[in-house]
Amino acid sequence: MSLSSALGNALSGLRFTSVATSLTSSNVANASNPDYAKKTITAGAVVVGGQSAGVQVASVTREYDMFVSRQLITEKSNSAYASTRADFLTMIDQLMGAPGSANALDTVVNKFSSSLQTLRTSPDNESARAGVISAGTVLAQSLNTLSTSVQSLRQSAEDQLGQATQTLNDALGQLAQVNQKLQAAGEDDGTRVALLDQRDALVNTISEYVGVTATYDKNDAVQLYAGGGFTLLSQNAPTLTFDGRQQINAGSVFSTDPNERTVGTVMAHTAGGNVDLIAAGVFKTGKIAALIELRDASLPAAQAELDQVAAGLAEAFGTSSQSTAVSLGGAGPNTGFDTSLGTGLADGNAITMSLTANGVTQKFTFKRVDDAGVTMSDAMTADPNDKVFRLTGTSAAGYASDIQAAVDAWASSVGAPAGAFSITASGSGLEVLADPAATGGAKVNAASANTTAQSLADGTAALPFFVDSTAVAGLFTGKVTASSSQVTGLASRIAVNASLSADPTKLVKMDSTTLDGDATRPNFLASALNDTSRYFLPAGKIGTTSSPYQGSILSYTRTTVSTLSNDAATAKTLAAGQAAVVTQLQARADAASAVNVDDEMATLIALQNAYGANARVMSVVKEMFDMLRQM
Repeated sequence: MSLSSALGNALSGLRFTSVATSLTSSNVANASNPDYAKKTITAGAVVVGGQSAGVQVASVTREYDMFVSRQLITEKSNSAYASTRADFLTMIDQLMGAPGSANALDTVVNKFSSSLQTLRTSPDNESARAGVISAGTVLAQSLNTLSTSVQSLRQSAEDQLGQATQTLNDALGQLAQVNQKLQAAGEDDGTRVALLDQRDALVNTISEYVGVTATYDKNDAVQLYAGGGFTLLSQNAPTLTFDGRQQINAGSVFSTDPNERTVGTVMAHTAGGNVDLIAAGVFKTGKIAALIELRDASLPAAQAELDQVAAGLAEAFGTSSQSTAVSLGGAGPNTGFDTSLGTGLADGNAITMSLTANGVTQKFTFKRVDDAGVTMSDAMTADPNDKVFRLTGTSAAGYASDIQAAVDAWASSVGAPAGAFSITASGSGLEVLADPAATGGAKVNAASANTTAQSLADGTAALPFFVDSTAVAGLFTGKVTASSSQVTGLASRIAVNASLSADPTKLVKMDSTTLDGDATRPNFLASALNDTSRYFLPAGKIGTTSSPYQGSILSYTRTTVSTLSNDAATAKTLAAGQAAVVTQLQARADAASAVNVDDEMATLIALQNAYGANARVMSVVKEMFDMLRQM
């Protein structure tokens, strides 16, 4: 081997050592960079004409565990989903207060209940009356505040959806650019490994916002697929936009119909057209999926539970249900009930009855619904056993006609003869009678008109204690229209009747003849809150359509607070468990790719020695060349 060959070998050694030193220094500099994977260099011999001609860089590789990285992508999505839900549900729990705590909603209702108990024992006590007004006002204001807070959280979810969409859109655009660079980079291009770091960091960022499946082509470019198999990134990335709303309220809902949707949605704009990604079910997990679920499910459920409390209060205190048993002699229908319509059924009020014919018992709700655009459904009431029909018009005779037609159709369906029941206008109400002699027997088990009290002193125990601050005359009637229900958002609007606050004597005086010590109305109010069992429409995790919650308003409120508290606790537990999974996977990923500074220092010492040795070879060769020239 000639001196020239020796010189070439030493020079190649210096070049290799220089590259290796640069790579090692990069490892050390990025030791604390979570997106950096350790790089290693592989040496390869240079052979020319069968003779060794030095050393060269054979490859630069990343220390990387693909299997663990794929798992980490999935679990980061799940963790982001769980932690986002936990954060919001914890805030709801804090707003509601721990069950039984001083400021919790159930405690506020308990204090209101206590004030009513005091009033029923001392109805003529002015302090007791003032206490009821005060406790009722605090309860109404608590519902107002909680409702406002729930909608503020929904607005926050809406705003964060906009921010998350922009972040996701930017990350997808950057990843598309990295893919293009990877397609152009050569197999041995030293920049490829740096591009792979960028690629994986962007995929990790994207996975926090949306659950994705990643595949890689021969050039290491990545393709991403989200829920429903939607292609989130291939050769190009779609442009994502979010048409957020500036004002979210209890009536704001998501719909696949753009004309009915009143909240924002994520749109993907592609060469093939525009896609509503929320409607398409693209977001299954990740932060965006959690925000969607919170905005459109969990938070509306909390609002619905508050609205059920508010509606229960307004309806229980303000609805009069009167009926009188009737037993007549002679042929034909002769037993049943007279129902009083009082001042008449308001839009939303109902007549209820239970009938038995041919051994079959059926409950009915005949609800006055003036909006012809409303589709009637048995689900309009919480009672899972009743059939719901529409009442139109304003006269008792008109109501009787509607009810008679529905009852005759049902009676015929169970084999009862025509005329088994008779519904007629009678005085200020309806008379509902059955013919016990009819085939199989016919019986009216119950019948009553449930009317909203129009004033504080109409002679009945019911009174409009709680009102809807935006309704006509402030009365809560349960009105339903094609676009909304009066129950929706009622918690934000409920208030104590201002006229009652101005004249607390009406808590006792049903009319001008009522004595100051008469406990009839206080007993009615206390019983309506604490004792009277009623069905509540399904909301959140409280009840279902087939098995709704049944109990007092007080017990439903306690269940609401405890349910929301349990939801928050469960969400925090799931988030903590998911975070632990991510931590474990990250530790496994770091074990494969993280930089160990001690190892790098040892490598630097070895490289320093190699560099010195190669430099010494060059120095010796130089000296030998000098000797040759001198000779």
